Amino acid sequence: MQNKKLKLRLAKVKETYSTSRIGTIHATYDEIVEALGQPHDRTAEGEWGSMDNKIRVEWAFVVNGDKKLVFTIYDYKSRFPLDRIKQWSLGGKSDEVKKYLLKTLLVE
Repeated sequence: MQNKKLKLRLAKVKETYSTSRIGTIHATYDEIVEALGQPHDRTAEGEWGSMDNKIRVEWAFVVNGDKKLVFTIYDYKSRFPLDRIKQWSLGGKSDEVKKYLLKTLLVE
């Protein structure tokens, strides 16, 4: 996974509403942590908790302060240990964010 100094800020949980799967990220857990920091623990209580228990961890960001360019990376329905996952779901509100991320990350 490559990160060419994206200008990111952490997304608020409300900003991730209406995102859906738009692609795939090929990287290890450690590579994503190195590039983006620690994920939200979706198994914990609180606003980031997963109501349906289909996601254990999720990264959520806004690119360049543009609320249309919200993306999430998450382990949808995976039961593998996190350190064994090499394919992650990419969520967003439009393909616009996917096109932007194609320039900077390994996204398909």
